[in-house]
Amino acid sequence: MEQSVVSRRREYEEKLERDRQNLQNIKDAMAKSNALSQNMASILNAFEDRLHRLENSVKPVQLRTLTLTRLQDNVAVTLRKLGSIVEFHHVADEVDQPIRDGPGVGDIETYLGLMDRVNRAKDFFAANNPGSMELANSTETFKIGVEKLVKEFRTILHQNGKTVPVKLMVDMATGSGDDEIVVEHLPGRVQDTLTKIATWLVDIAHNSEFLAVYFQSRATLLSRSMTALREAVRHGGVNVPTKKPIAAKDTPQRRQGGHIFRREPTQRPRRMSLREKPLAQASGGGRNAPTVLDESVEGTYAFVTSCSVFYQLLMSERALMHSIIPSQHHRTCFQQLLATPLDFFVAEGENLNNAVKRVLSKNDYQAVLSGLGILQHLQQLTPQYQELLKGLKGDPASRINMLTSLFENTCYKSLIEFCDYVKNDSDKISNMPKDGTVHEITSSTVSFLQQCMDLQEVIGKLLLPHDPSAQAATTTRPTRMALGSYFNKVLRVLTQNLQAKANCYENTSLQTIFRLNNFHFIHKSLTKSTDVLLILEEETPDIEDNYNDMVGRERMKYQKVWSKALNYLMVSDQFHKEQTLSKNEREAIKEKFKGFNTELDDIFRTQRTYALPDESLRESIRRENIELIVPFYRTLLERYGGVPFTKNPSKYIRHQVTDVERILRSFFDASA
Repeated sequence: MEQSVVSRRREYEEKLERDRQNLQNIKDAMAKSNALSQNMASILNAFEDRLHRLENSVKPVQLRTLTLTRLQDNVAVTLRKLGSIVEFHHVADEVDQPIRDGPGVGDIETYLGLMDRVNRAKDFFAANNPGSMELANSTETFKIGVEKLVKEFRTILHQNGKTVPVKLMVDMATGSGDDEIVVEHLPGRVQDTLTKIATWLVDIAHNSEFLAVYFQSRATLLSRSMTALREAVRHGGVNVPTKKPIAAKDTPQRRQGGHIFRREPTQRPRRMSLREKPLAQASGGGRNAPTVLDESVEGTYAFVTSCSVFYQLLMSERALMHSIIPSQHHRTCFQQLLATPLDFFVAEGENLNNAVKRVLSKNDYQAVLSGLGILQHLQQLTPQYQELLKGLKGDPASRINMLTSLFENTCYKSLIEFCDYVKNDSDKISNMPKDGTVHEITSSTVSFLQQCMDLQEVIGKLLLPHDPSAQAATTTRPTRMALGSYFNKVLRVLTQNLQAKANCYENTSLQTIFRLNNFHFIHKSLTKSTDVLLILEEETPDIEDNYNDMVGRERMKYQKVWSKALNYLMVSDQFHKEQTLSKNEREAIKEKFKGFNTELDDIFRTQRTYALPDESLRESIRRENIELIVPFYRTLLERYGGVPFTKNPSKYIRHQVTDVERILRSFFDASA
């Protein structure tokens, strides 16, 4: 126990001795460190003193250096300015001849560089030495250069400007091909040159003389292009499919002297299929459905083609102008550019409207279809023209609206006059077909209504403002209701007119044949023209049944022509061959055969000259005649054919049953 305590104490003492030694070492290190720190501080203080002394000695040198540098820069700037001033004095002499020579071919940038030098010299002398000779010389050289640039601008325009090829314009109008049609008025290199000249003249020279050169040149080419297109269309230079007015089948030839759709013998009506671009697509892309046009008035197709092409050419001219003329002059330049071509375009439309009126004044109402076709295209294109011409002085878009209004007034008035004409058409016997066939006014009116279906939307819009009942329609489109109301009115007055015309005939059977032909023609036309029928049913749902009933009533009236003949065919008594007849009985039988023969001959003689142009109607009437007469005649022969009522039977029994049937089948055949 005592040994462990002694051992532990010894261990503690050794450890304490080691700690004392370490502490002494640390104190020695601290003393050395303090000595080093004091030494370093003295060194740094000495270095700081030296730096202060150096700064004080360098600062004057630095200030002198900065002053010298500034003086050197001022000298350099002065030399440059002086050099420029000296150069300004010589610019006019150096560049005068090159500027007088004008721009070289393809070297417009060099020429503009010379003009920039002259302009800078001119501005310098104007600001610093206004009365100097140098200012006068540089100003004169500058004016000559501007004139040369304007002349060069004009020359380039005239040399490279060309009319748009007619074929390309026709493709624009008809939408031929699937690719967008691009009109290249000027080559790209030429456009770049013109753009540089125009930009320099506006921005540097503040000159606008070239604008007149530009819009006069482009307006002339635009007018020539439109004239070439119109002439090519009018004189057959463009291959255009033609349209003749819808001819009703089984109708007589129209009489000479004129009527609703009068034609001169040498006049050749044309039909054009023009696929007009929708307005949103007029500047590119897309095609429209074909629009049917009637050229009853010469120049219709040429003008409608012009409507579409003129708009697209104006669009392309505006795009060209935007690429050449600086933006601040766009509106003024475009205003001037389109003025003359627009005057020609509107004048052409006004002349065509007057031509439509002249033709209509001769009761040739086919012309209204030409007017309606023009109106349809104007209405389609008017929103595009308004957008294109918006914001221009004088509101040129209003002239397009005015032209549209002219055709609207003419067409609406013509539609009303057509209805009045149908209502009041002369019912003189000299104007009536001698054979009771379909009257020209019937076939013409039905044909007119059929052709109106190609223009139903534009006609409906024309009629709607004058039809309150159509405006209030809720079950269908108002324009469709207005068109249906007009169609029904036309057919009503036509029916009334036909009733009055029928009374011109003295023969009641011919009256019936006339009404039967015309009512049947109308009914058959309606059943074939389902689109016309649907329009009519907007106001009169049972109109087809009405005309069918009219035809039925006339067929029944026609049967009355046989009433007297049927009286002779009535059999009341039956005799035997061996029976002896009294004189009165023999005379009665003779009267039956003689009376029937006379009636049959008279009816055949007259009705073989009557016409039933519709084959199905003709055959059905013949069949009805056979079914009505032949059975009674057969019975008459069977009852009295073998009875000895005369010594000369062939005198009274002139026809066998087959003979009567053959005769009845020959009705309405003038060659029989």
